[in-house]
Amino acid sequence: MTKEHRELKKAGWQPLARKVAGRFTLLALCTGIFALVLTLHGVPASPALYAGALCAVPILIVAVMDIFRLRERHQTLARLANGLPETLDYLPLPGQPLEADYQRLLRDMAQLHARHIGENDLRYRQMTDYYTMWSHQIKTPLAAMGLLLRGQDDARGRLLMAEVQKTEHYVDMALNFMRLDSPDSDYRFEPVCLKDAAQAAARRYAGQFVLKRLSLSNDVPENAAATSDKKWLVFVLEQLLSNAIKYTQSGGVSVIWDEHAQTLSVNDTGIGIAADDLPRVFEQGFTGYTGRMEQQATGIGLFLCKKVCNRLGHELNLISSPGKGTSAAITFHPSDLHPE
Repeated sequence: MTKEHRELKKAGWQPLARKVAGRFTLLALCTGIFALVLTLHGVPASPALYAGALCAVPILIVAVMDIFRLRERHQTLARLANGLPETLDYLPLPGQPLEADYQRLLRDMAQLHARHIGENDLRYRQMTDYYTMWSHQIKTPLAAMGLLLRGQDDARGRLLMAEVQKTEHYVDMALNFMRLDSPDSDYRFEPVCLKDAAQAAARRYAGQFVLKRLSLSNDVPENAAATSDKKWLVFVLEQLLSNAIKYTQSGGVSVIWDEHAQTLSVNDTGIGIAADDLPRVFEQGFTGYTGRMEQQATGIGLFLCKKVCNRLGHELNLISSPGKGTSAAITFHPSDLHPE
């Protein structure tokens, strides 16, 4: 029996205990009054006490019947609490007008709650549809700008191209943020070539690696594979690479596969993360000390990565120390996932 059920049971017996105690208190008071009146009139008090004792018998019988009725009703409510039905039709019939009032109040509240849920679902669908449409529409001018800038092979053109790619990345983040909790989100689990996934993620930031003169090492073997959703896994790797580039000023980034630990790591030689901030880096909106240094930090990227990995059945952990870089490790659990 859980703590909540014990508290419910205790709360259920308290009204009956008070009711029985009140009846016997009233009986004792009336018996005392009778005994006092009879004594003042010179009549022995024993008849009044005897009558009170006789009256206690039916009161005790009624109390026992109340106990059994309450026990039955409590068991019915306990079963409902365990099952949590979607409607209130399974509530026991009210035995008193007050219970009927409470059940009517519950039904009114349930209808109000259902109406609010429906309105919130409608607003969420409308907002998701709008952002999905906006994300697809904004990609058209971004793609056009990218095509125009590809013809400008100079420092200014490469810098503008990097900004366009950043914008595309932020648009994808917004779209995936909306899609992640949508019931329409589809996950297709299949064996994914991790080297190809890492290359697909790194290809998007090739220009930024060149601009910042950072090296990129993809040390994932050709035969390394794990069961995952490739689209979402590439998104996570893109975000991890984006963070690595953003907070690395010299050195480079490496992607490493550990076959024994079934772990894919994105390692950088950046500024690292403060020890006090490390436990909170996956919280939504948290930027920490490093984020205050980097004005473009939003605190959304790692939050999305953690949430996606949880949905995929993967484990995401960060190891970092200030001035020595950061290692973001995705651990795969193949026993939890089955390819489609």
